[in-house]
Amino acid sequence: MLKQTVIQHTALAKSGGATRIASLLYEGLKKSRYQTIHSFEASENPGDRLISPEKAARAVPENSIVHLHSSADPAAFLSSLPKQTKVIITLHDTQMITGGCSYPLSCTHFDKKCFDPCPRKFPDSETVRKKNISALLDSEAVIISPSSWLARLTRKADKHISVKIIPNGIPWPENMADKKKARKKLGLHPSSKVVLFIAHGGQSAGYKSGPDWKNYWNMIKTKVPEAVGFAIGGDKNSREGDFLSIPYVDRRMLRQFMLAADVFAYPTLADNHPLVILEAMSCGLAPVSYAVGGVVEQIASGVNGILVPPYEKEIFADKVSNLLNNQRQAREMGSQGFHGGGKKYKNIRMTNNYIKIYDNLAYF
Repeated sequence: MLKQTVIQHTALAKSGGATRIASLLYEGLKKSRYQTIHSFEASENPGDRLISPEKAARAVPENSIVHLHSSADPAAFLSSLPKQTKVIITLHDTQMITGGCSYPLSCTHFDKKCFDPCPRKFPDSETVRKKNISALLDSEAVIISPSSWLARLTRKADKHISVKIIPNGIPWPENMADKKKARKKLGLHPSSKVVLFIAHGGQSAGYKSGPDWKNYWNMIKTKVPEAVGFAIGGDKNSREGDFLSIPYVDRRMLRQFMLAADVFAYPTLADNHPLVILEAMSCGLAPVSYAVGGVVEQIASGVNGILVPPYEKEIFADKVSNLLNNQRQAREMGSQGFHGGGKKYKNIRMTNNYIKIYDNLAYF
């Protein structure tokens, strides 16, 4: 078999779960029999020019396997690929099966095939939905979902779409790190009770309840007066009492915060198979999350974290507070998450599962 090229394509060169998975696969394939390229349509560097989806697709070499993770216009990208291109698509949210939204949440229009007018004001939502789904089917792509939840939604969007499930994976350390050392590096007292809120966009992250983080914190602080809270991922540094807001930090520094914390508070309103929960588990950090989307496939409530009925804010704050007051239980859950997650969510396993798909495409 000739050595083929696998193109890992994303809309953005940096940030986001789709880009992270594409980058991990890019690195994992370097030691395989496949050449690999990470292509993209835009970066977060102000001086870089936007490349149209059509132009990015037309630049794909012949005899390549294209692995699409995201695009500004997936239908335009797929329809512009060279003929006979073999395609894999990983769905990281619902944008490729809706008229524009990343997650339908409580929108009843998803069940009605996004009939116009769209309540979220996406223009021509039903036309866009039809175009996206037609492109998925016409490309004859292998469709991958990291979660069973999104796979079910995809089949619901169109019964003709076949979906395989490959859970996300990340680099996983062999041993749990020392929490005391991490706290010392951050200047935290060894007995501190530390809770983290994390999301790209910080307190502006709507799907992650970012605008409500301070309300959650106030409820937690009332129940655990000695608690210290960090909100990570925004665009500025600020402090209100024991609640500290921190802008985007690199992955190494984020890991230090996760290692130092007792509880990861993740009041997400919708999610596929979030990498941030896997990252918390890889640090031995117990997550508390709403039982939405693919999160329920990651967290076994009471074992490696806690699931809360969706959008029950007071219950959520209570569960976080109870874990902060019971650090031994939090550590036990963190240990369960670390060891259990290491068996299921290593990036090596994810890469090998994708290589099987590439092999099937390369031979036929």
